Parts: sequence; structure tokens; C-alpha cells
Amino acid sequence: MTNFPTKAFGWFLLLCILVASYFFMAGFVTVKNREVPTQYKPKASPASSISSPLNVLVWNIGYAGLGEESDFVADGGEMLLPPDRHAIVKNLDGILKTLQNSEFDVALMQEVAEAGFLTRGVEVLGGIAEGLSDHSLFFSSDISTKWFPQRISLKHGLAIFSKDMKTPPQVIRIDEEPERIMGFIKRKYHIQEMELVIDNQDWAIINIHLSAFDKSASVRTKQLETVFKIANEHYQAGKAVVVGGDWNMRLGQTDFPYTSSEEALFWIHDFPQGAINDGWQKVFDPSGPTVRTNERPFNKGENYTTIIDGLVISPNVSLLDAQLINLDFKYTDHQPTIFKLEKN
Repeated sequence: MTNFPTKAFGWFLLLCILVASYFFMAGFVTVKNREVPTQYKPKASPASSISSPLNVLVWNIGYAGLGEESDFVADGGEMLLPPDRHAIVKNLDGILKTLQNSEFDVALMQEVAEAGFLTRGVEVLGGIAEGLSDHSLFFSSDISTKWFPQRISLKHGLAIFSKDMKTPPQVIRIDEEPERIMGFIKRKYHIQEMELVIDNQDWAIINIHLSAFDKSASVRTKQLETVFKIANEHYQAGKAVVVGGDWNMRLGQTDFPYTSSEEALFWIHDFPQGAINDGWQKVFDPSGPTVRTNERPFNKGENYTTIIDGLVISPNVSLLDAQLINLDFKYTDHQPTIFKLEKN
């Protein structure tokens, strides 16, 4: 038998361990994500009824880790994590105070996270839930690791906070990106679908967060088709339909000043013409941006900003008002908007 050199054997063993670890971790994440993990927490007091008009808040909170002090490596920046735990605590406090000072019946939120790697151990979801104890909560993970220690775990996804949530919303899977994040994490894109009765009228509220890094927006376009097929089915059944969240598509043309290079705008795509049926409307507040680029920490007039967060409403819904809450991106890389709606 030929002797195997000791040094070569060491490198071979290390390679085997790394390969085994890769598939071991992939197995954890994949097994966990065959079903979308959810949390449903009805408020302690009985659910109250919501009366017309319906106030809907839309906000991607960037797991409280993408405040003004942060950039992000996937967007061309240098940081994978927020600068420190203090930044996340500061951002969470600002997010919660903004929510507490806002009048809304339903909040459609994206990039909410439990304590873990991205939040440096800060319990973002739990902190908001505690501060909004007069609202019921439904949370569903698009990324959720299994058996990882908390400091390196990932639990991240969509959340609905509502004054009226007598039963948990439905989770419906939509098209996914073919690549895995960091090579082993499979993001499970889905929507949350909640039904309400407001003044004896049926409503369907859909919370979305579409893909951001798919080439040529191909996945986003397929996701859009699936979402509007579901939305139209509700409309055909006579319901008032509201689809809201982070579309990761420019909802209208904007010209806010910026100095970002074209390279930082690689993910920007326009909402496709003809994507919605006649009578449906895209609605947003054009007075200010809802998102900024993350290739650098935020400096007003430098980062590119535009509008990708808002609603699409069915023909039997009227928009009474849309108000952007301008926070100058202090706490997140997105800004919230509150919409006042009524059924025709």
C-alpha cells in the first residue's frame, strides 16, 4: 500500500469536514424550510372590529439593522452586519416609537427578525410585539435555520400586526430564486393572506416582499403574476382587495437627487406596464422616497432613493389618503406609508 503523506492527509481531512459541514448546514436550513414556520399571537383582549375607513401601514424595517449608519455588502457596501448592537437597539426604539405614534388598523411589515445573527442577538420581532400589545401578530419566516445557536441563527420574514385578527392569515408560497444565499440557505418566498370583515363587507389583505436580486427581474415578474392571480380571485368573489408591501420594483418615476453610481442601481427595475388589470391601481405617496440604496451609509442627496413600497388596490377600493412618514432613513433603509381606504 502506498503511504499517504501526513500533510496531504491533513488537508484532505479538512476538505472532507468542510464539505460535510456544508451539506449538514444545508440540510438544517432546507428541512426547516420545507414548510414556512409561523407564529400567531392574538392580543390578550378580544379582537376589536375595524370600521371604515381602513388604515393600512406598509413598512420594510430591515431587521432594525439597516439604519442611517449602515451599508450592506450585497448592495455594494462593506458591512455584513450592523456596526454594533447599540445601533440595532437605537433603530428598534425608533421603529417602535414610530409605530406607536401612527394610527393604523393593519401593519404590513417585511424583513422582521427574531434574535439572531443579523440582529446581533436583539429580539426585534418580540420588541415590536411587546410594544404593540393592543394588536395581534402573525409572523412567517422566509429564512429560518434549525438547531443553530441563537447568535448565528436566522429567523427573518413577514409580519402582520392588526387590531382585528380572529384567525391566523394563510401562507401561500410563490416563485423562488434558483440560487441559495451564501450557497446553502434557501429563501422561501411567500405571501400572507388575511381576510377581514369591515362594516359587513369582505376584505382580503395580502402582505408581500418580492425578490430583489434576481437577474433582469425575472423571478419578480413571475411572483407578480402569481400574486395578482390570487388577488383577482378574491376580487371576483366580491371582496375588496389590498396587496401591499415591498415590491422591489419602482412604482413610479422619481427624480430625487443622488450621487450614487449606476453600479449601485443594479437591482432597480420598474413595475411592468400591463401587470395589473383595468381598474386596479398602484397607490403611493409621491412626495418622498420609501427606499434608499445601501452601497454606503445614508447621506441625504448622495444615496439613490425611489419608491418601491406601496399598495395595489382592486377596482372596488378607493384611496382617500396616502401619507409617507419621512424619517430620513434614520432607523431603516425603507420609510413607512399609511394609506386610508374604503370600499366603493
